Amino acid sequence: MGSRTRILNQRWGGERCGSKLPLGTAVSLPSYLGSWTCSDELHPGPPYRSGGPLSISKLSSVRLGRSSSIYAFISTGSQSGYQGYFAAVPYFPSVVPFPQSLSGWGAIGWNRTFPLHPVYNMGVSLIELKDFHGMISHTKTVVSDLAKRGFSFSATRRTFGDFVSDLKKGPKYIADNYLNLSFGWLPFMQDFAAMLNYRENLLKKLAWLKSHNGKSVRRRITLDSGGFSENIARTLNNISSMAPVLSDLNLYAAGNGTMSLPIKKSYDNKIWYVAKYRYYIPELADGKAINLRDHRRLAANLYGIAFDPSIIYKVIPWTWLLDWFGNIGTVLQNIYFRARYHVVAEYAYVMSSEKYIYEAPGYIRVHSGTRTGTSPAVWSGPDMSLSCLTTTGYIFKAREVANPYGFGITYKSLSAYQWSILAALGLSRRGKTSAPRT
Repeated sequence: MGSRTRILNQRWGGERCGSKLPLGTAVSLPSYLGSWTCSDELHPGPPYRSGGPLSISKLSSVRLGRSSSIYAFISTGSQSGYQGYFAAVPYFPSVVPFPQSLSGWGAIGWNRTFPLHPVYNMGVSLIELKDFHGMISHTKTVVSDLAKRGFSFSATRRTFGDFVSDLKKGPKYIADNYLNLSFGWLPFMQDFAAMLNYRENLLKKLAWLKSHNGKSVRRRITLDSGGFSENIARTLNNISSMAPVLSDLNLYAAGNGTMSLPIKKSYDNKIWYVAKYRYYIPELADGKAINLRDHRRLAANLYGIAFDPSIIYKVIPWTWLLDWFGNIGTVLQNIYFRARYHVVAEYAYVMSSEKYIYEAPGYIRVHSGTRTGTSPAVWSGPDMSLSCLTTTGYIFKAREVANPYGFGITYKSLSAYQWSILAALGLSRRGKTSAPRT
């Protein structure tokens, strides 16, 4: 089935909110135009058993907050008035939010959840031991220098200038020590703890792999989530913050004018990954009890000491900077384990949900009742302070789908050998792995 894109223009507001007095002419709120765009695929059904790529953008979802209703009428002179309610005027940012990209997240989700993920990367740890002497030297130098120089002004200081000089050097000491701790000592201690438990962890992993060999393995993981809120400064005449704006300013009470009415911006996002894998490891199908001697090659891979292109990549200088902007190391490791152990996915999806919410407050003061007299003007009802909140939402949802061999791979690119693996595992392009179909 083919792909499609649907666009629906949506309108908010425009409803009747009151009447002009004395004739009772209808008054309506302003209307606001937004859009809802959905790009997806058509699938056979019902029942629908598969899902494809999806992108939904819902722009300018407005919820108008309403104030209390009033009745205000000038019975002499202009003969004008209003009966009804007000709504806060929505806020629309000058730069419209746009959805984040899911590019690369599929490979990360696969790498974190596929069944043969190593219990420990011994190869990387052994190569990184070359930095151990530098860690010791740096730590010794920093601790010795801090103990010798100190940061407090005391009688041992020769001049006030020496004290100021030490204060300037303080941030450098702190930064160097933090990096040495975060990227040196903490990973080293984690690796050391993993080494102490390597045999127990390996046996548990091998036993689990044997019990699930050739079976479906489901995985679900949240890859990224978070949010924040902040205020956007906004100063305006508060009469314009509420709709409708009354043509007769005499209906407004004292206390209106230019004021601060900040916008509250909230952001929330989530990226998650779901998959069902299947793998087949011949050496685990022999019915023998699990032991490290008979499964040396598999144990070496699970412990990260077998030849792995991702290990070579990780120890090349500055590749950490490349992975800051991409995920080359993750992709290399995925390719290696897919080729070595025939790990395929019955289905694999990476999905995201984002929300931008802008809350716009409105505030006015109005008269109520009927006015008699002009100097002074007397109103039969009390002056009223009206306020409410209108929200504007930008909502984005997306989904990317993997081929059985990973994200960004098409069926046309599969070799005869890869097709034979799918056939042996009982998978076909008619299942949930049907997208991308080309």
